[in-house]
Amino acid sequence: MARQKVFVDGLGLVDGHFSGIGHYILGVLRGIDDIIDESKYTKEEVPEVVVVIPRDTVAKFKEFGFKHIGYKKFPLPFRYMAALWHRGKLPPLDLWCGRGTYIFPRFVGIPLLFSKSVLIVYDLSFELHREYSDEGNALFLSKFVRKSIGRSKKVVTISRNAQKEITDFYKLPKARVPVAYPATDPGTFYRRSQEEIADVKRKYGIEGNYILALSNLEPRKNLGTLVDAYCQLPKTITDKYSLLLVGVTGWKTEALFDHIVSKVNEGYNITRPAKYVLDKDRPAIISGAALLVYPSHYEGFGMPPLEALACGVPVIAADNSSLPEAVGSAGTLIDIDKPELLVKTIKDTLGDIGQVSAKALREGPRQAEKFSWAKSARMVLDAAKEAES
Repeated sequence: MARQKVFVDGLGLVDGHFSGIGHYILGVLRGIDDIIDESKYTKEEVPEVVVVIPRDTVAKFKEFGFKHIGYKKFPLPFRYMAALWHRGKLPPLDLWCGRGTYIFPRFVGIPLLFSKSVLIVYDLSFELHREYSDEGNALFLSKFVRKSIGRSKKVVTISRNAQKEITDFYKLPKARVPVAYPATDPGTFYRRSQEEIADVKRKYGIEGNYILALSNLEPRKNLGTLVDAYCQLPKTITDKYSLLLVGVTGWKTEALFDHIVSKVNEGYNITRPAKYVLDKDRPAIISGAALLVYPSHYEGFGMPPLEALACGVPVIAADNSSLPEAVGSAGTLIDIDKPELLVKTIKDTLGDIGQVSAKALREGPRQAEKFSWAKSARMVLDAAKEAES
């Protein structure tokens, strides 16, 4: 029997704005790369994996340094390929790449004529929580995700909560929706030294002790509630700890920015880094935090809390959606619809920061170790194998 050939839509991997989806694709591909590497010794039969990328992104792809994963250039530059994808106007991909099993890791697939496909859907915020979504993007996803699911043999998702939402909403059998969790790379997310933390803080103009909020600035992340909670803390705490907001600006942020500016004008120490934080500096910024607070209304998984736990930093997170899966018992989960509870939890945590930090250093990395890219890569490969059978 011929070796299975798997093609992966690489648009999210080589996008100039490397989003959470880009990180997920990269993590899974690196896991697959390791599985292929090990197969030389285990004799396991693994597919040939090829990433389909626009013709002008080869250099970007090569930066990732895959050992066994190849690429195929689509005969359009990124700009035009992405625009056609967003309009649902790309021609059948297997006419160009050939027969195989195709993995579409960005909610929406590309048409195929004679091949099977696996779709990755991360959450259903665009259907279940439209009020927190960018309206244009929500309309696009609502229109095309259902069609893509109908064309896909398997629909991989990233948490048990998302799995239940997808099976309920689209009336799918659970066996058709496997879960391949995101993970942290233990070679990247670990507690950094005081020297490295100090260097990175200088680089971004960060001063003193801080409470960290690490997320895109968008309504779903519920940062307004965190800002209000911070401003209700005793002055002895706000004098000692700033609130540091790290993340790119998303949508519907005007009211949030106005609110932050008004609180800063009142004298509250709410800050942002002096420039965009590079991925390589995230572990040091996380490691330097007294705690990370993640009050999101809804998550497909919730990577920042897991990254903080991997670095041994205390976490306070909302108890909704998939966040209990990510945080487990290593952090503190609260009902975020009770803002007074957030104020009390931050205050109590900082009041006992020595004990809480010791627990985070002990239990946080253990929680992070429950998730691995190798496990998730195998789940995705299994889905591709089952799709072909």
